Amino acid sequence: MSDRDTDAIDEELTAYLDGELTAEDSAALEGRLVGQESLRMRLAELRKAYDLLDELPEVSHSKSFTQTTIEMVVADVKRSGVSAAISPESLGGPFSIWKRFERWFSMPYAWVPLALALAIGVGLGVTASRLQGRRELGRLDLASNMPGLYDAGEIAVIEELARDRELMEYLQQHFRDVLIPMVPRSYDERRSWVRSLNSIQMAKLDGARELVGKYPPEVRERLEAVQEQIDLQSNAEDLNLAARMVGVVLDTMPTSKRRLLEELKAAPRIRFIQEQLSFRAAILYAADLQGTDAEVLDEWSKTMLLPAIMSNMPFLRRETDVKSALMTLNSARPVEEGFRLDNQDALISDLAGRLSLFPRRLLESIDQSDQLLVISTWMIPEGVNSTSRLLEIYERQRRETQDEIDLLDPKEIRRVLRERSRRPGNSNRSNR
Repeated sequence: MSDRDTDAIDEELTAYLDGELTAEDSAALEGRLVGQESLRMRLAELRKAYDLLDELPEVSHSKSFTQTTIEMVVADVKRSGVSAAISPESLGGPFSIWKRFERWFSMPYAWVPLALALAIGVGLGVTASRLQGRRELGRLDLASNMPGLYDAGEIAVIEELARDRELMEYLQQHFRDVLIPMVPRSYDERRSWVRSLNSIQMAKLDGARELVGKYPPEVRERLEAVQEQIDLQSNAEDLNLAARMVGVVLDTMPTSKRRLLEELKAAPRIRFIQEQLSFRAAILYAADLQGTDAEVLDEWSKTMLLPAIMSNMPFLRRETDVKSALMTLNSARPVEEGFRLDNQDALISDLAGRLSLFPRRLLESIDQSDQLLVISTWMIPEGVNSTSRLLEIYERQRRETQDEIDLLDPKEIRRVLRERSRRPGNSNRSNR
């Protein structure tokens, strides 16, 4: 289905929710809804979007405020202009100044102050509407930036992270489907913005709004103050993107590791978050590694990495290729647990010096304990613990062991297979 068809369907469903379709068109649409599950799902998504908007009511200038202003001015005009109720004698002294302006309060000039008062009233109303709209958009920004805003803690951290625009834009490309899009600066555009959210983004926004409500008042006030500071900056879009990326990336971390942030001050907090952002980007870069960088990695792995692995695992045969050696190494001493090769720093430095600027920056920006894991991912994009790899481990087990694994909870199978793969001599065990 083309984007034009999708837009047309959304427009029809929106009109249906707004009650703008004719009886015939509504009946026809309802008939299609009965037979098309995808259409029903999209209607449900749009209805949920409308529910979100119900919590952000439209703000317009106050009609009662404007009406009251009009009534006051008309009453003044009637008292002063039409009936000439104000007499010169009542001024109790010289009244030349009054005589000069008296004509402006008599017909037809009485409409001048009336029009002026109306303009002021409408202007004040519009200004109040815009300020209220800006506050409502700020609340959407606050929800969209959670929990990254909480992880960053203060605007100085977000500003420093936002300086690396190349990294942020790279991560944005890969997380586009789950990243909540930038909130529009115009309050009038918020309805189309909510309609543009997919089901994942909508769920994240809904969860974030609930999360904000659970924070203690003092924490919520602090985060609101940080968000207000962000929205006042000329580069607010970059700062909001940085806050979103922190939340999305750190959501993939174990809770125990994420809690370390609570004890970190600004400088170490920045360094910790930068390492996590760079690590995630480096893992994703496995799909983009090509051209000269791929050739460099292939040459380096054969001449530098393979000899280093064999020196750590002398039982490997000399004809073993690099990928097999790396998977054997990971089975015995998992690289994701921080295992390091002898002279690993020199090896990584040699590779980094051959790579182009962006992958070099990624490799050098992550924690040293993660560097070998990133290189393993670059060389084996499907993963050293991929499904195909685990199936190979399963096939090497004894029949009785396979029977035991078959009876396990599916959630435990991966863990057990990884443990089996690390037992000495397991790689040479054949089926019976």
